[in-house]
Amino acid sequence: MEPVLPPYRLNGLLAGTAFAVAAIQFVAVPIALMPESGLEADLLAWVIAVLLSLTTPFNRALLHEAIHGRLVQRRGWNVWLGRGLAVCSGISFDAIRLGHMMHHRFPRHALDRVDVIEPGTNRITATVKFYFGLVGWLYVREILSAMMMLLPRRAITWAASRLLPDDEAMSLTLHGALRRGLDRRLARMRLDSILVIAVYGFAFYLYGAWWPVLLGSMALRGLIVSLQDNVAHYDTPAIIGAPAHNSRASRLAALFMLNTNLHGVHHDQPDVPWNRLPGAFVRTGGNYSGGYFALLVKQFYGPLPVGKD
Repeated sequence: MEPVLPPYRLNGLLAGTAFAVAAIQFVAVPIALMPESGLEADLLAWVIAVLLSLTTPFNRALLHEAIHGRLVQRRGWNVWLGRGLAVCSGISFDAIRLGHMMHHRFPRHALDRVDVIEPGTNRITATVKFYFGLVGWLYVREILSAMMMLLPRRAITWAASRLLPDDEAMSLTLHGALRRGLDRRLARMRLDSILVIAVYGFAFYLYGAWWPVLLGSMALRGLIVSLQDNVAHYDTPAIIGAPAHNSRASRLAALFMLNTNLHGVHHDQPDVPWNRLPGAFVRTGGNYSGGYFALLVKQFYGPLPVGKD
């Protein structure tokens, strides 16, 4: 049986749409706003900022396809487009790809279960940390990880080692993956970090006195990214390899986020392109854990102790 190819042509068109949205946000909107003033202009600016930020699930889904190497057919173009999408989001493609690949190899590893209160952990500290991550800190961490690539390599490895889990075997595995990633991609990650600074510096310059609009759109993007990041794993067993949730969403919502609501199927069959996930879900007799937006809200129950049903 021949492998099913991703919809490369459609993906290319969708990526072009994402870059057009970024151009509108970074250039067209501030140029249009600069000569305007007054309450009506303020309201229009914030409405535009919110609408542009609501494209975040679409942009992140395209970035996810690039991470898995199936956004477009040519490998070089896939990487370039993935890097471009990441820069427009203020992050580093290679840094986030490294984390995502470790997430696939060891789902629910010690650093991959922020919704769990581990034995011996202070409940209040874990709860505060969880909610900060849920409402935007996770996205801030992605930005900081990109900026960290500008530090000397020794400083990067030292900072990363402070975050590694106590489990020696897992710590060695994660450290080895980081070292190999830095060996291969550090120069590229540094270039992307510089591009992030340049793109956003230029955008803030164009916005001028309207800079809170751009900052507000970034904050909303951060909230969406952080809410979505762990929704498919919240309240799953705190063991490596635990299955992820598949969630129910309307056809339009599922298409808008390229079927990332079927995250459990994606983990079981990571080579299946986004447009084939619904078919794979049916063929494997998949079950829904609930509605996608209900699971988003469920996260506000807070972190759960290990072993809690």
